[in-house]
Amino acid sequence: MMRELSTLMLYLTAFILVVRGPYALRAKPSRPGWLAGAFGLVAVMCLGFVVPVQAIDAVMGSRGYWNLLGAISTTLSFHFMYQAILIHTSKTRPRHYSLYLMLGIASYSAAFSLITGEQERFTSVEAFIAALIYQPWTALYLSIYLSTVAIISLLSLMAVLDSPQRSKVFIAGFFLVTLGNTVDICLLWLQHLNAVSTQASVLLYSSYVAAFFTGAIILCIGFLRGSIQSLRKYWAFLYYALRLRGILGRTVTEKPSVAAALRDPKIICYQTLILIRDLMTLGEFVVDDSELALTHRTDVLLTEFPLTSST
Repeated sequence: MMRELSTLMLYLTAFILVVRGPYALRAKPSRPGWLAGAFGLVAVMCLGFVVPVQAIDAVMGSRGYWNLLGAISTTLSFHFMYQAILIHTSKTRPRHYSLYLMLGIASYSAAFSLITGEQERFTSVEAFIAALIYQPWTALYLSIYLSTVAIISLLSLMAVLDSPQRSKVFIAGFFLVTLGNTVDICLLWLQHLNAVSTQASVLLYSSYVAAFFTGAIILCIGFLRGSIQSLRKYWAFLYYALRLRGILGRTVTEKPSVAAALRDPKIICYQTLILIRDLMTLGEFVVDDSELALTHRTDVLLTEFPLTSST
């Protein structure tokens, strides 16, 4: 089941990078969501189901660090999701959050470095855990890592719940991720202490995989939905900006460049519409019925998505 879910995650995170990329380059508030997808893509690759981990490990010196790379990438992916949620909900992150984040990453990295054994010989996360979970450092490494991700997910969930516009998609996603990681932490220590039967271990592991990956997929869909909506608004504003620019070209007034329209079509729409209406008010410019209708449609679009909102 993890192979199929991780493959789907790979496609979704890659799609996020493509869809959100152009807008992330223009709008700073959209960059955390794009970075979440980028680190998520690396994390999925490090699972060992889609891309052979030997290829990833070879780039890192064949020392078995692919597992740690996956943990750090997952942590940073959820960190940037949290930043995107904070921007969306207009909230500030807790005091000393960055310090705790760095402490968490440093702590599980230190625990990882103390794990003994030829880690480079493993071909997946599952094989790594099955062979080395008896070591205290392995259980500690995975527990701190999973706890860090769970805490970030919980903070994200609380931010969404405290928002006037509660997104059911993000609520479900962050809840399932938090639940899944909690289950896996319990399972890891039960396996480390050899206090769980094979049947119970399989059941708990299946529950973790189902909860975590379902939650992560739901979150990807939520970010994709927002990205697609942003792109639709971008192209709508670009269309009207270029049309208004064409109308303004019939006057002596200097018209904005195409590059400026591509960079921020909403601003160009607003500025060009103001210029055209000023010229009409002064009686220096006459528009036909189709051009007048275009100005009205632009005004409606700007009213629906004012300059103070993000697209």
